[in-house]
Amino acid sequence: MESCTLIAVNRHDLRALSKALQAEPLEPWKAYREVYRGYVEEGGVTLALSPIGAPNVVALAEELASFGMEKVLFLGYCGSLQPKVRAGHIVIPTETIREEGTSFHYLPPGVPSRPQQEIQAIIVEVLQRNKVPYHQGTIWTTDAMYRETRGKVRRYQEEGVLGVEMELSALFGFGISRGIKTGGLLVVSDELFDGRWRPLFSSPKFIIGVKRARKIAVETLRKML
Repeated sequence: MESCTLIAVNRHDLRALSKALQAEPLEPWKAYREVYRGYVEEGGVTLALSPIGAPNVVALAEELASFGMEKVLFLGYCGSLQPKVRAGHIVIPTETIREEGTSFHYLPPGVPSRPQQEIQAIIVEVLQRNKVPYHQGTIWTTDAMYRETRGKVRRYQEEGVLGVEMELSALFGFGISRGIKTGGLLVVSDELFDGRWRPLFSSPKFIIGVKRARKIAVETLRKML
């Protein structure tokens, strides 16, 4: 298995990226995981589908790490907490709020769970070169989607937190603990900033944003190798 891996939580993203990278399924994984090997000019990369949620993505990462994974790029989604962060926008996490349980098996309470800055810098450089706008800042990771209460949304909104999602503080904590370089980018799929939940998965702006994020992910993988 190649040392550089992309993890996606959406099967459509995985299939599109597999096509772009001329990837083929890895048969030994087929009974219980969807894992592909793709190719860029410099070599091979692994692409894998994770079920949604912190425990799931870290379980997958543990399995991939046991086969030699050294670098991870995560492509996922978030809900916006800020009026300036809208559907289809790309968010680059720099810090996480740890409201899931998995990261506490890898990092002590109070220790920041952050991405590897080398990978995040590559993503930003690729975004800037392609003139794709983005937001950079803190995200909130939670296991409990139905406990994203109005009070919490308001509090984190006031603190400047950009969005909420369900995987990254755990995945980053795993990376720190295991010495695996881990980074990621998110596409805004829904909006919560005015006290209501607006899912926007079928909006034209979201679809455009997803296509942009896939392109950025491919270019980032090239530079990560």
